[in-house]
Amino acid sequence: MHRAKFALAVLAASLIAAGSAQACHVGGYVICDSNGQALPGIRIDLVATDGTDYERYAVSNESGRYDIALLCEPHCYRITASTPNGEVVTFPASGSYEFCADGSNNYVVEPRDWRLTSPACPPVEEKSGCWLTAGGAKFSGLPGANGCDPKPCQGGQWNTIDAVQNLHFQGWQIEVVRCGNVEDHEAGSESPVTPVNFIEFQGTGTLKGVKGNDADFGTVHFWAHVQDRNEPGSQGMRDEAGKDRIYMNVFTNPADPIGSSVMLMDVDGDPATMDPLTITDGNMQLHASSCSEPIVVDEGGGGLVLAELGGETATTAFLRSPAPNPVTTRTTMRFGVPRETNVSLRVFDAAGRVVRDLHDGAMGAGEYASTWDLSANDGSRVARGVYFVRLSLGNQVISRSVIVGR
Repeated sequence: MHRAKFALAVLAASLIAAGSAQACHVGGYVICDSNGQALPGIRIDLVATDGTDYERYAVSNESGRYDIALLCEPHCYRITASTPNGEVVTFPASGSYEFCADGSNNYVVEPRDWRLTSPACPPVEEKSGCWLTAGGAKFSGLPGANGCDPKPCQGGQWNTIDAVQNLHFQGWQIEVVRCGNVEDHEAGSESPVTPVNFIEFQGTGTLKGVKGNDADFGTVHFWAHVQDRNEPGSQGMRDEAGKDRIYMNVFTNPADPIGSSVMLMDVDGDPATMDPLTITDGNMQLHASSCSEPIVVDEGGGGLVLAELGGETATTAFLRSPAPNPVTTRTTMRFGVPRETNVSLRVFDAAGRVVRDLHDGAMGAGEYASTWDLSANDGSRVARGVYFVRLSLGNQVISRSVIVGR
């Protein structure tokens, strides 16, 4: 009996090792939270949660890839990452995935990606100066926000108080997504003088109750869009078009920012659309010292264009988060190629199926931008939901999520 079970386990492992195209498996990538590089040697454990006696594990390879065989019949499971050397799981926020597999997709569950901090990951480079200073309030009982980041692009703090739900959000890790100009207002801002009037940023933090609310959501994620439309901000401004604005969504599951939203600053209360709130009092100030120039967008659709970002060649591989995100028409992904190599840039749906091939072939060293017009390979528009953009070059794989709205 024991010998037969061992033989079956070896057979399942060998089938999975042949590639992710095999049926009956869960898989994904393990990467460094600091820069998206592959993180090998991380053990992922799987156990059935529906009473079935079934346990398996896999260790991420040099590409950060792992695959674990599932039973080829309907069952539910949980997977967790082992962190014996001081690693910390930052994504998923819950520290584990729970899922059920059925025959609708040959019992394949992908992508189930992981982001970790680890001693094996390179440290985050810190820059000096402030990229955004802000202070303000949204009256009528809606949230107020304030923040200052002493380490632009990575680090700093952002604070938001929701007086209705009695919740306090603190953003501890912040990454600039992009800067640019909104279409319905004159470009740039005057104090300080910058060529842009909006900034988008994201990161992780904590969300806890205040004033008698004992809620504690633990580690949460957020994405924000802030518009600097007037000097000095909204105070005293009579023209509604000149008042500063903000959109922010705080959510618990990066794979489902819409469904797991727990704090939202938005006009219509729908996290799938971006409708920034007007700040009735206060001031948002952008600082150009750490804002990248707006990305050059290929207006023709899903092609590649070279983004002239300072005229420098990328020294490390990177993939920035799609912007805008959430998106309803088109979104742009900025990425870096440190040396000439074969590059694949693809969009996957939540089930792990390839939706759109943006690029597949050799590329020289440089910084690039790819624009996705939300069309699939067959020309149809993709449905509303969460998708994943995956950059593969050599043995490195970097993934980012994007929300497609209406």
